[in-house]
Amino acid sequence: AIVLVVLVGYAGLQLWIADIKRPHPHGPTLQSVTPDSIWVVWDTVEPTVGGVEYGMTSELGQTVEEMEAARHHELQLVGLRPYTEYYYQVDGGQKAKFRTAAAADQGDFRFAVFGDTRSGDAAHRAIIKRILETAPDFALHTGDLVESGRHRSEWDRFFKIEAPLLRTVPFYPTLGNHEDYAPESSASQYVELFHLPGNELWYTFDYGNARFICLKADATPPDFYPEKEQLAWLEEQLASSEAQWLFVFFHVGVFSSRSEDTLEIGMRESLVPLFEQYGVDAVFMGHHHSYERIQVNGITYIVTAGGGASLYELGQPEPGSQAAASVYHFTLIEVQGERLYGQAIDRRGRVIDSFELQAEE
Repeated sequence: AIVLVVLVGYAGLQLWIADIKRPHPHGPTLQSVTPDSIWVVWDTVEPTVGGVEYGMTSELGQTVEEMEAARHHELQLVGLRPYTEYYYQVDGGQKAKFRTAAAADQGDFRFAVFGDTRSGDAAHRAIIKRILETAPDFALHTGDLVESGRHRSEWDRFFKIEAPLLRTVPFYPTLGNHEDYAPESSASQYVELFHLPGNELWYTFDYGNARFICLKADATPPDFYPEKEQLAWLEEQLASSEAQWLFVFFHVGVFSSRSEDTLEIGMRESLVPLFEQYGVDAVFMGHHHSYERIQVNGITYIVTAGGGASLYELGQPEPGSQAAASVYHFTLIEVQGERLYGQAIDRRGRVIDSFELQAEE
């Protein structure tokens, strides 16, 4: 019996190693868009010298190529025009389109927010279909993209389902606990698969008249709060912003109508005073598989975690809760200058919540 256990364990280890090392083609994925640039990321089975053709018409006309062969490809297109639609083609494959980011003087754009896609493939596909119908300029993911981030087969499934979105809409994820991120582990896939700003674990980007701040809140204490380095960085990003809108997104929420643990309480004590001091407008969170909109001291907190994982029942309503539903969904945000219009939309296309916000002076 002991020998059998060892053999089964060894076989499982070999499969796990093979899962990490075998080639996994996917892409393209659009990342880190700015008013004049964008990154195109993809993987191939065999090492190739990757190339991207692009242009403002389907005739393309411009090309950027890598210097040497690789399986993982990251190419930046530069010299682009703000908020302009471009055609592109990776390695002579299918043509697709993307839009560059809005410049700082533009106040009209829309984005989608969703999270906790994990292993619920049918719901995940339905949500991606609904997001595409709303034609967002970019998308945020609130974490737990996959069931286990250490297994590349999980990422294969994620990229297959999200392919229609990722090849046309710039994508900004945040780490969830199911990404199983560990910097010392060769099985950590997250930072290898995406090309994000900054250190990729927490980062910021500006889009139009808004600043977006992504935090690493993946339920791995003591690696998170009270983590002085990230907290100091957050305050710097908040204090330096001159944008009309301030948005923050991360995985483990600080408010919700689910039961909470000491991590969430500690995060709330660390984060909320900064959000209130610097006038954050909205905070997008995941982790609790449901939808909820909560108003606390002038800040809107939105749990948007119905992307595919099994839904959770809602508990006793949190003080300030404005709307809540245990349903597969995504959140659509449309910024129009000083006004913001939000909707939570379920997998069937029904609006389950709508709201408006006014930017703070």
